Amino acid sequence: MALTKAFKETIQARVQRDPKFRAALLIEGVQSLVAGDVEIGKVILRDHINVTVGFEKLGTTAKMPPQRRPRS
Repeated sequence: MALTKAFKETIQARVQRDPKFRAALLIEGVQSLVAGDVEIGKVILRDHINVTVGFEKLGTTAKMPPQRRPRS
């Protein structure tokens, strides 16, 4: 199920204004991966990256080009 634009914008706004929410989102993503729920962990971490540094800047910093994934 694709997220609606309004939902994504709501999450982005909350992440930008609430450092505790931003940290909780990151922790939730990592915990999901560790617990074996890889798909959910990847979605959460992808959202976190998109609303914080962005994949372009992360790729530049890590000296790795960001991978392109097909849009669904």
